[in-house]
Amino acid sequence: MSQLRILHVITALETGGTETFLCRLLEKLPRDRFKSLVASLVRPGHMGGRIRAQGVPLANLGLRRGLPLPGAVKKLMGIIDDFRPDLVQTWLYHADLLGLAAVRLSVEVPLVWNLRCTDLSAARPPLLTRLTAWACARLSRLPEAVVANSEAARDLHLARGYRPREFLVLDNGVDPEVFRPDPLARAQVRKELGVDPQAPLAGLLARVDPLKDHAGFCAAAAKVAQTLPQARFLLCGTGATQVNRELRALVRQHGLQERLILAGHRQDSPRVLAALDVLCSASRSESFPNTLIEAMSCGVPCAATDTGDSARILGDTGRIVPPNDPEALARALTDLLSRPQAEREALGSRCRERVLEHFTLESAARAYAGLYERLASRQ
Repeated sequence: MSQLRILHVITALETGGTETFLCRLLEKLPRDRFKSLVASLVRPGHMGGRIRAQGVPLANLGLRRGLPLPGAVKKLMGIIDDFRPDLVQTWLYHADLLGLAAVRLSVEVPLVWNLRCTDLSAARPPLLTRLTAWACARLSRLPEAVVANSEAARDLHLARGYRPREFLVLDNGVDPEVFRPDPLARAQVRKELGVDPQAPLAGLLARVDPLKDHAGFCAAAAKVAQTLPQARFLLCGTGATQVNRELRALVRQHGLQERLILAGHRQDSPRVLAALDVLCSASRSESFPNTLIEAMSCGVPCAATDTGDSARILGDTGRIVPPNDPEALARALTDLLSRPQAEREALGSRCRERVLEHFTLESAARAYAGLYERLASRQ
């Protein structure tokens, strides 16, 4: 079989869940069966460098954030004419709409949209994003297929008026060889952070954003500390630094100055996760949070808010609580952190087994590869 040429069009290539998954997917799609090209609507960020490092070519459509799309349609049409893809895969609303216009105005090939979010109202997006999502709902029968990364995202978009010809849920996946239990990394990272080897450690790994609810995590951490004074807490992600005045104020407000570490963005998330006893997802809105399966693959139990598909991901291996409820989150964290080490390790083993059964990157790549080959064969 000759290589299928797949053009991926994405809104941006910063460090985020969608961008990270695309980068990992490109690593796993067999090079003998797929030739990939990625086009970013705006100037590529950090993840663009990682994609280039794989040997995957990258195009920049040159848009500035907040500007309408028409100028980029012509550029994308030129890329389509030059690359001659067998299928176009778009990621996120702006890329979905632009990809549809370009495909319809150039050589028509199968188009697949990819939805990666749930509650738009919680994110308070700009007017242009809301209008783009509205337009996509009305045009959703035109792509050959629409993919969502969670059942929650599929159901919410159906409620918004999406009526695609084919609507699939394809889960995210994680590489269990990269994200794995690592006693050496656990000891090293704790030493780097100044955390006692035996101290219960709970962490939230996410960019600082109202949707991730760092305020709720801090409020819950303060309540946990009342019961477990030896517990320590970690915030890791873009914006979680000492120069963030609002975050420092939150830490002071809850009396966590000596208990909570602001680690900022780190490139070694598998090592950081291996150092935790519990991973927390306090989000107000999610679709399929990668951090849950990453932590579970490292053998780390999770406490998460009931957003997106978090409950389906955890199954019976963690604790699910309502969003915006620091007291419930504190009870869940306290329950997991206070368990005997052997019991917590046994739970962590079940977490990893669940990932190996349902959420590996290999299985995710097979699902996408199968979809691409099936749709391309219709031409």
